[in-house]
Amino acid sequence: MAQVFGLDHVSVIVADAEKARAFYQSVLGLEDITRPDLGFPGFWLALGGGQTLHLMQLPNPYQNITQPDHGGRDRHLALRVKFLDQAMQKLDQAGINYTCSQSGRQALFFKDLDNNVVELIVS
Repeated sequence: MAQVFGLDHVSVIVADAEKARAFYQSVLGLEDITRPDLGFPGFWLALGGGQTLHLMQLPNPYQNITQPDHGGRDRHLALRVKFLDQAMQKLDQAGINYTCSQSGRQALFFKDLDNNVVELIVS
């Protein structure tokens, strides 16, 4: 059996890869990395430590599913940050709504342009 030793990437479905790329670059400061031609639009963005976020412009099989208001009760991408207050300021400036973790952890949840939930957590 293979032994898991880390996370390589997370893929999210987006309606417009260019807009999603601009969102993640402006809100989280993520940078492009090389992506092979996969036959559909998308981008790969560096998360640090060799981990990447894959934006895939494909039909969304989940578009008619109702999501909870608080992102912590749904599938989500969790990213480590050093300072939550800086992230909150950036989200506030961009007019992006978020909710703080209900567990008492230093974390918050927000949704991207396609309702993909992103958690930012201090760890």
